[in-house]
Amino acid sequence: MRFTRREFLKATVGASAVFSLPGIWLRAREASALEACEQGPNLILVELDGGNDGINTVVPVSDGTGQNRTRYDAARQWLNIAVSELGPTQIDNDPLHNGELALHPHMTGLKSLYDSGNVAVILGAHYANGNLSHDVSKSIWYKADPLLSGVSEGWMGRTIDHLCSGQNMPVPAVDVGRSLNPLFFGQTSTLAFTSVSDLVIPSNPVFTQPEQRQPLEEAFRTVYQELAANAGGFIGSWARAGNAVALRMDAYRSVSSSGAENLNALINGASGHPIASPTPQRYGLATALRLVYALLRGAQPGNQPLGCRIFRVGIGGFDTHSDQGRHISLSQKSLHQKVAENFPDELHGKLLHQVDKAITAFWRDLEAANLHRNTLIMTFTEFGRRIAENGNNNADSGTDHGTASPVFVIGPTKAQASTNSFVAGGVYGAYPELHLPDRNGNMVHTVDFRHVYGEIMVKWLGLSNATANQILGSGGFTYQPQGFLG
Repeated sequence: MRFTRREFLKATVGASAVFSLPGIWLRAREASALEACEQGPNLILVELDGGNDGINTVVPVSDGTGQNRTRYDAARQWLNIAVSELGPTQIDNDPLHNGELALHPHMTGLKSLYDSGNVAVILGAHYANGNLSHDVSKSIWYKADPLLSGVSEGWMGRTIDHLCSGQNMPVPAVDVGRSLNPLFFGQTSTLAFTSVSDLVIPSNPVFTQPEQRQPLEEAFRTVYQELAANAGGFIGSWARAGNAVALRMDAYRSVSSSGAENLNALINGASGHPIASPTPQRYGLATALRLVYALLRGAQPGNQPLGCRIFRVGIGGFDTHSDQGRHISLSQKSLHQKVAENFPDELHGKLLHQVDKAITAFWRDLEAANLHRNTLIMTFTEFGRRIAENGNNNADSGTDHGTASPVFVIGPTKAQASTNSFVAGGVYGAYPELHLPDRNGNMVHTVDFRHVYGEIMVKWLGLSNATANQILGSGGFTYQPQGFLG
């Protein structure tokens, strides 16, 4: 059986699925300086799993010099969102045809952040000859490999490897999930867990008393340390990863989300809206972002930095082939009512509500903790949906797998930023022309998604253009600045 280093790491730190050894299993991280790659600006990647319908996320309001609103009304007779509903969430116009655009009516929080200059919307992001398979397209986005050239490591894994090259035992990233997402695959240790309570070691459950457990814990730690110092090859690599994690485990376990007032209010009471079902099911993204907030604040007491600054969180459910849901006018049913009823007729609207509320609450908590000055959030999805709705223009209607979809980048303005980089809010790229689809009836992308990655690598994480091109450049790709980061 072949084990990878990341599988070993996950098996070691995620053992609470099998064993429930209480308490903290290893001593706190030694009071030594963080590695260079564990310091710097924070990045949170938010995955909208299943293929988000970008056309109903950023909606054409008018044609401008094009035909997008006209085509939208013709192609989506059931899923259509009326112009009268879009005024409160209107943003800047399409750079290509100057048609007016708006966010989905449930995205009022991101609209507020947009108005503050904290949001860049990159239209039409995808790649040529879009693949309509979830697994294949996810792999392309995770690995930045549209040509399917056999790249085995993730784009962020390769990025972290460059940031951490030659350093001791850094752990700069956390995937808030039950297994490590392929976008993190690389040579640098990355943790994957959904709760700090997951961070325990395997132990014989017969030994339940502290005096029985302590020798086992000490022995386990010693094995890691000695192998890390003396072993070579793959075993040494395993041991160094395990030892790096061991030195941090108590510090990770000390984090607290008590200061995340907006996220806690959302999870516990939907920010003033009633809740009709257990909140973790409804606000899973908010729960994941609350863990990120706690890790960014650091070890307690004292908000001591942990070294993790790159994260992935996710929310599923966007594969809306049927029952996608018609937007019900806010004049007919208030958002308060919709939340109370759990959006029974608005699946996509419910998901966008959750995304909007979670990201907005997370940003407000970052502001309160003064962490927003060096934090960037990027959303992504494996593909958008088809232009025309399927079904019979009724409650069964949905949208099939498509291509392009917008990317949102949320971060500090120039006045807010504590780094040399900041978000230049606005609309970038171009809205794909809905009346000029490809042969499958899908939008033709206007921005290669790797340009978005490249801008984040270069402008936010500080890599050189040459390094970004080395990471992203399969098939002769060359990163071109898009302008959404200053």
